[in-house]
Amino acid sequence: MMKPIRLASLAMVIAVAAAAVYAFAPRQLPPFAATAVRVDRVHINGIAQVGPRLLAVGEAGHILYSDNQGAQWREAVRPAQTRSTLNQVLFSDTRNGIAVGHDGTILKTDNGGVSWRQVRFDDQHSEPLLGAAAVAGNQPGTTLYAVGSFGRFLVSRDSGETWADVAPLPKIDEAHLNALVAGPGKRLMLVGENGLVLRSPDGGAHWDSSTLPYKGSIFGALALSADTWLVYGMRGNVLRSSDFGASWEPIQTGMQTSFFGGTRLQDGRIVLVGQGGAILVSDDLGKSFRIHRVGGMASLTSIVEISAGKVLVGGEAGIAVETL
Repeated sequence: MMKPIRLASLAMVIAVAAAAVYAFAPRQLPPFAATAVRVDRVHINGIAQVGPRLLAVGEAGHILYSDNQGAQWREAVRPAQTRSTLNQVLFSDTRNGIAVGHDGTILKTDNGGVSWRQVRFDDQHSEPLLGAAAVAGNQPGTTLYAVGSFGRFLVSRDSGETWADVAPLPKIDEAHLNALVAGPGKRLMLVGENGLVLRSPDGGAHWDSSTLPYKGSIFGALALSADTWLVYGMRGNVLRSSDFGASWEPIQTGMQTSFFGGTRLQDGRIVLVGQGGAILVSDDLGKSFRIHRVGGMASLTSIVEISAGKVLVGGEAGIAVETL
């Protein structure tokens, strides 16, 4: 007669074997839901609107799109190997767009964001691309830019198919380049760490530096007109220029939190979003701001208007609709 301990061991072996057989046996799986990723569980870094379609990019290479103002989301088709975090999505027209991110990743779409293919990946360096821009009024086949850490500045002159490094710009010195923003009349503004601001009046052909009275990191910019610009960044700093960066005026926000994203609404209001769920609104073209909402642990990184008085915000807690 087998001892009780040997019987118990034999029973355990049989149970493990049965589990293995079940795990690897062919069987019909339940269908996945249309949205395989919970949008409230994906860290979102960038949002764009292309016609009626909304797109959001973020951690692990996720690209989501919605055709009903954010009520439902689908995962876009992308290369299986693309797992690098994406930081910004940009469209030059209703069909052609790029998404940029870590590991020098650049993805491209030509069908409005439903599917994407990888056109660039840097397997030698892990530095992220943080921003992208297209010259105002560009058409397919013209200039796109991508910027990132350690002074990385890339250009494409064929709608994003191929990319090349741009010669070093003035005063970059391998600084982190956080955002590149296009304005009217082919004007461009580049912002980064240590108060870095560069401006180009001719679509990137020539650049000169702009001196800020603040020397901390600047995370973004807004072009309100050809001459009027806002830049925003760490510790609640917002600065305004009415002469395309020749001079800057600090704007008091009443907050010490960092701002990571901003937009101008159709009614003219300016909205900034940032650390701790902060949302600030300006009714006078950025000359002053009031606090719309603040509080919580999750920061907001991006914002886009979806209808009058409603915006879509993205951040650490995913995507949400906010009424202003």
